[in-house]
Amino acid sequence: MFLKKLKAISYVEVVLTLVIVGVISALAIPSLKRYSQKTELGVLAKKAYLTLNEAMDMSIIENGPAYKWTYTSISDSFNKYIVPYLKVARKISTLEVLTKDNMKFSCNTATIGSKVILYVRVDVNNDKGPNELGKDIFVFSVNFTESKVTPNDAATKKLFENNWKFTDELWNK
Repeated sequence: MFLKKLKAISYVEVVLTLVIVGVISALAIPSLKRYSQKTELGVLAKKAYLTLNEAMDMSIIENGPAYKWTYTSISDSFNKYIVPYLKVARKISTLEVLTKDNMKFSCNTATIGSKVILYVRVDVNNDKGPNELGKDIFVFSVNFTESKVTPNDAATKKLFENNWKFTDELWNK
């Protein structure tokens, strides 16, 4: 007579498999989260840039060529020509607004003379971390004389040149 041997998985084999899966997960999850955060912040930086460009374009359509705009102060130029086209959820101050998509736009300084440039700082995820320049805070110049928006600080320029994608070099600075 033949004896039938039952085939089954032992308790030790199940535990060993779970331990291996747990170790691999513990190693992989942090790098996946970092990659996800870098990708998300890159997309939001691009969105901030496009939002400012769109605001500038809409303002030119409604108010005529930017070099003909009149204003008396930084807050006047920002509030008159940029803010109405940003889909504002609420005004934080005369130089700072929060948009409906939770981006904080603030006008820091302006150069007034032959060239009129507003420097707009954008925190793409409001006060949620990491709150570092070049990671979730970006600076753009809004040039009224030339009617264009450009990345202003070195980190934003590099991200723009890299098609809004973070590299390890850009992220770790």
